Amino acid sequence: MEGILKKAVEKKFGFKIVNRGDCEKLSEVIHEQTSKNVNYNTLRRIYGLAKQVKTRKDTLDVLSQYIGYTSYYHYVNAAPHEISWESRLHLYELKDNKDTKALLLFLEQKSQRGEDIVLPVINLIREFLLAKRIHELNILFASEVLNNTIETYNQKLIIGNSAGILLRSIKLSKQEINLLCKTPFFGATIFEIFVDYSFLNGYYAVFLKYFREKKDYKNKLFVKCLLNLKSFLNNEKIKNIQISDTQLMELHPILIGRYFSNFLLAKKKEAHFYKIKTIANSITFLSRDYEIYYEPMVIAIVTNNLKVQSWVIEQIEKHLSKNAYPEPHYLETYHLMKTWYYAQTGAIEKAKNVFEKININNFILSYKTFLLFFYYAAGYKLHQTIELKERTENYLKKNPYKYFTQFYNNQITLLSKDPAKHD
Repeated sequence: MEGILKKAVEKKFGFKIVNRGDCEKLSEVIHEQTSKNVNYNTLRRIYGLAKQVKTRKDTLDVLSQYIGYTSYYHYVNAAPHEISWESRLHLYELKDNKDTKALLLFLEQKSQRGEDIVLPVINLIREFLLAKRIHELNILFASEVLNNTIETYNQKLIIGNSAGILLRSIKLSKQEINLLCKTPFFGATIFEIFVDYSFLNGYYAVFLKYFREKKDYKNKLFVKCLLNLKSFLNNEKIKNIQISDTQLMELHPILIGRYFSNFLLAKKKEAHFYKIKTIANSITFLSRDYEIYYEPMVIAIVTNNLKVQSWVIEQIEKHLSKNAYPEPHYLETYHLMKTWYYAQTGAIEKAKNVFEKININNFILSYKTFLLFFYYAAGYKLHQTIELKERTENYLKKNPYKYFTQFYNNQITLLSKDPAKHD
């Protein structure tokens, strides 16, 4: 990227930078046009006429301003397409040459220049998965550049969903699965992020089994909760899960919500669920406490638990009175739960109004197919059109859990053919 910027500066300057005199003249011109200084010795280093060092960001900003951009960040994001394409072509060349060391160096250099490496990483993971180049993929997963750069939850969310969806259609051997699961990066960034509710009876169950049996896998609670949900959806017996308060406070807010939601799968233990309030009100999570409620929203819909739906609505309304919901998929799931609550408590017009707010494109990818069943089922329950019935039954086929058929049969017939009578 910096190489393209240097060429753009030369193009505007009108001359190739080949000696000290050129650097001195360019320094003067930059000052005249931007009122900012770039020392000629700095320019000598940039153009390879002196010992090269990493170019400072403020210098890159000035050079970008000289050619008409507000900053280097603006230049990187708004410059002509050949900049990004040159970078991508080089990435593809390195990938096809199967030179893993050069690939990692390429990513490291991009990271050091402050560039976002999420998209290149997604491209690499997807292509390695499609080609079943698992050994090279594991080298990438174990690299320092990935583990030191991909740190935020949002980065992991994007990577996990972009790469995880491929696992639905790629058939991997037992050996390939074992190899893929060896690095912590795969477990934390793909397996635990792309939680594929629609395939708990399919490929995702294979990974669940692997991580359940893996002795050094630290997130056993995550797996146990998902296996219980799988059992619930298949009308099978679920297992008791309980951890200490000390262990609980060390968990991520989303996993805390998943743990407490597990109690909703066994009606006799519903009371344990409400202990989540103590954790949710803790100062530990501050602005991220809303994450605790995501899994309870999903499970409250699945179990059709009106008492829990009402309670979660109350908690989230308190949050929304002070803050905006920062994640669109949280808000859409909330609207879906609220639709079901209103529909089943007789407030049909309210249910219709909330239903109209739902943008299904905002459902998080790993949950989308799963939640679409409940979305179309709610729509059919409220409007009872042939189209919505067909969509509901189509998504029922895509989610072949025994419990779904039971849910469909029990819930869709509760309203009369004229839902308006129930307002």
